[in-house]
Amino acid sequence: MFAFVKKLFIYSFLLLSFYSKAQVSVIFNSEVADTVHTFAGVWGNGSFDATALNSKFVSKFYTGSFIDKDTKDGVLNRTHNINRVGEEVNYGLFVAFRPDSLAHRKNMSYFIGLSDRQHFDARYSDDFYKVAFYGNASYAGRTAYLTDFNLNFIRYQQLQVGFLKKNTANTLQWGMGFSFLKGEQYASITAHKAELYTSQDGQYINFDTDMQIAQTDTAHRGIGAFNGYGASLDVFLMAPLKTKMGTSIIRVAVSDVGMIRFNKQSLYLNQDSLFHFTGFKINNIHDLQDSTFRTTNKDSIASKVAPFGKKAFNVTIPATLVVSFETQYTKRFQLTEVVNFIYNANYSLLFYVKGKYQLGARTSISATVGYGGYGKINGGIGLNARLGKAWLVHVGSDHIEGFIAPQSAAGMGVNCSVIKCF
Repeated sequence: MFAFVKKLFIYSFLLLSFYSKAQVSVIFNSEVADTVHTFAGVWGNGSFDATALNSKFVSKFYTGSFIDKDTKDGVLNRTHNINRVGEEVNYGLFVAFRPDSLAHRKNMSYFIGLSDRQHFDARYSDDFYKVAFYGNASYAGRTAYLTDFNLNFIRYQQLQVGFLKKNTANTLQWGMGFSFLKGEQYASITAHKAELYTSQDGQYINFDTDMQIAQTDTAHRGIGAFNGYGASLDVFLMAPLKTKMGTSIIRVAVSDVGMIRFNKQSLYLNQDSLFHFTGFKINNIHDLQDSTFRTTNKDSIASKVAPFGKKAFNVTIPATLVVSFETQYTKRFQLTEVVNFIYNANYSLLFYVKGKYQLGARTSISATVGYGGYGKINGGIGLNARLGKAWLVHVGSDHIEGFIAPQSAAGMGVNCSVIKCF
């Protein structure tokens, strides 16, 4: 199981590129003037964070470099009973329309978007980290508790259509997005019980498990693979307010409420058993033959520990709730308080504050600081620029702490967008 987890970590990091959600709340943002009738764009961002891992460890793990004892010990000192790690990666494009009227309906806007989506998260114990990266020798005569381990990886493509509606006074706005999802790849491990006992003399190990494992068809991978299908819904609401501090806006967005059904070629395991392994007995090293290992190869071991069957199953995709309160304190300065949560994703509630300062008519900078998510303290920076009359560009990062302090933080990220107004 440890080899499978390691491969999944590496595969996930290798795919790290850009991330995009063609959501109503992102597409119809305040940077695009209401007078613009048609606009199109591409966006992306990628992020990684963890409570115990640091960016130095992750960089070596990702590149396949040797992970020395000091690096492993540095992570061990940050490890607790329960640890989290998460990653988001995707890319996408969209086009949006704001006609004067359509079907006799005014103040309606429409969009269509296409994106490639990927999500990874895991929850693990301190014993799991110790066994995975130090081995089980230190557990001689003891049990390593790997219980409550959970890992999820999903990648799918999304075709989304939606609309945004303003009331007659152009104040309250609400919108919805409807998506068709093509399931490309999925893998999950849930261990309600996983106890690894190593005998005092090292002659045998016992692995007592109660776990479920699911994985899509390993013969069909890549962006062209069609291993499942599903649907999801996004809902967005924005309400301007007048406060003593200035003009304020409340935004509420619920994204990716849906599921994917993966086909009957998918692999599934539901196991509650004890595996006892005593190794190989070799009487004479000079008489060592292939037959010694013929009956106990990796496939036969896997079939005993994890006898997979094939079946179709449903997966609820990670859904996101974002609530923000934005206030324009001065002509140049804007402050936004945000609460963010991801369901079905081993995620901790994230609170952050974002300050935005207008440098001039065409350029603004922003900075964020927060706590929660897949890590602890996190921060970010951003730059917005209007190029000419038609182009809007954003570059930034929601996680810069891993770049600044690689031995004490894991958060790394990048986000960008380019919008063309017609």
